Amino acid sequence: MKYYAHVDGSKIEYIDRGHGPVIVLIHGTQSSSLEPYHVDQLVLSGFRVIVPSRPGYGETPYSFSASPQLFASRLAHLMQMLEIVQYHVYGISAGGPTAIELASQNQRVRSLTLAAAVTSVVDFPYRDTVSRNIVQPAFIALQYIMKQFIARAIQKHPFEATARMIQSTSVLALETIREEVSPYDIFLLKRVANQMAFGLGAQFDLKQRVSSEVLLGVTCPTYIIHSKNDKAVPVRHAHYAKRLIPHAQLTILNSPGHLIWVGRQARKSERQIERFIRFNS
Repeated sequence: MKYYAHVDGSKIEYIDRGHGPVIVLIHGTQSSSLEPYHVDQLVLSGFRVIVPSRPGYGETPYSFSASPQLFASRLAHLMQMLEIVQYHVYGISAGGPTAIELASQNQRVRSLTLAAAVTSVVDFPYRDTVSRNIVQPAFIALQYIMKQFIARAIQKHPFEATARMIQSTSVLALETIREEVSPYDIFLLKRVANQMAFGLGAQFDLKQRVSSEVLLGVTCPTYIIHSKNDKAVPVRHAHYAKRLIPHAQLTILNSPGHLIWVGRQARKSERQIERFIRFNS
C-alpha cells in the first residue's frame, strides 16, 4: 500500500509491506516505490519492507538541491516518525549512494546490503552534459519513448526482448544470455517495463557522488553482492566499496549482467541476501 509523508517540508512517497524485521529498500534507476526486484520475496520471507520513491521518481518531487545525503537524512527522520528504532538498509543499483549515506554513522541501522550498487560516481557516457537542466526535457522525452518501445517489444516477443534487456547491461554475448532466461525472468521484466518510471529522477542519479569519508563511516555489518558481468555498474564499484568498508562480506556472481535478480542463480543470490539480513536482525 502506498503512503505519503511530509518530512522537513518535503513529500516522500513510499510503500510499507509485510511484518518482521524492517528493511528500507532503496530502488534503482527508472523505478519507484513499486520496485519489482526482490520485494515480493522479502515480504514472503517474513520481512517488513519499506520502499521510498527517490527524488524525481513516483510522487517524491525532485529539487535541484536534492542529493543522496539530504534524502538519506529525510529517510532517517521518516523512520523516527514511524517509530522504527532499528532497521536494515538495502541499496539497489543507483540507490547505492542513498543507502550508503543512510547507513553511514547511523546506530539505528542493523546492516547494509549493496546489490549491484553504485558506490562512487555513476558511469554514464556524457554524464555531465546529460545531467544539465537545459537538456532534461529532451532526456525525459527519450525515456518515455524507450519505455513505450520496451513495453511493446516485451509483449510481442517476450523471450527475445527479455534477453536483449538483460544484454543491454551485460558484457556477455546475447547467445549466452538466451541460455539464462526463464519464464519467471520474462514475467519479472514485463513488470519492470510496465512500472518503469521516467522523469527528473534520472538527473538525480547522474549527479550522485559518494565520498570516501561516507563509506569509511559505515560500521554496521555489510554485504556487497555484484556480478562480474555487469556493464551498467561495473564490478569495480563493489571492489571500491570493499576497500573502504573492510569488514564487509563480498560476493562476486557470475549472473548474466547488472540484473542479479534474473538468471538461473537469481533465487540463490536472493536467499544469500535474506540469510545475511536475518542473521543480523
